[in-house]
Amino acid sequence: MILALSLAFAANVNEVQPDLSDPRVREETQMHVLGALLDAGMAEQALEMVSEMRRDGTAGVALDVAQARAMHQRGLSTDAAALLASVVKRHPREAEAWAQLGIVHADRGQLGDAEEALKRAAKLSPANADVFNNLGFVQLSARKYEPAITSFRAALKLDPASKRTRNNLGFALVRVERYDEALEAFRAANNEPDARYNFGAACEAAGDRATALTSYQAAVVVQPGHPQAMTALSRLLEEKSP
Repeated sequence: MILALSLAFAANVNEVQPDLSDPRVREETQMHVLGALLDAGMAEQALEMVSEMRRDGTAGVALDVAQARAMHQRGLSTDAAALLASVVKRHPREAEAWAQLGIVHADRGQLGDAEEALKRAAKLSPANADVFNNLGFVQLSARKYEPAITSFRAALKLDPASKRTRNNLGFALVRVERYDEALEAFRAANNEPDARYNFGAACEAAGDRATALTSYQAAVVVQPGHPQAMTALSRLLEEKSP
């Protein structure tokens, strides 16, 4: 039932339907649909599909990793971490398992373990920009700012169009007071008022409220009524009031 429901994710009505009588084709189709469910945040349906596939005899690393993703999305982080730990123990060269383990560790606040797992993933999958971005985010969270900058730049070398990574790089650069480079990164990812707002938010988070205030004001000058900048500006001005 789950497969029939989910084929809507996998094919358009004008496409030739896969031959599900072929076990290999059926499994490939199921894994494709399972990935679509997870990307859509439909963890409950994904877990139901995993159960259905296991009843049919499907097994393997890809299914284990998908199950762990679904459990993590459902808030079962302890179970997800345990499953992924068992996968990387049995298959230490599986980059996706290490990458997912790093994400789970990070969400549980285990930044050291997350960094180690993501470094393993990056070594095994050096062309994966998402892994380097996630590694940089973990390093940024752990206040390892120069390594974070290195990781974000590695991600951007692989995916120069990523606005998310450029914003992350901007926040890291502010932490080491490289403001010109930070504003350049924010401008590459946003329009001018949003770049000014993000730069202000990064400065405020770093404790530089004077520069944050100036940047929020600049955002409002460029775009009068900019909602986030107006809110931040009002808050900082109230805090400055005696």
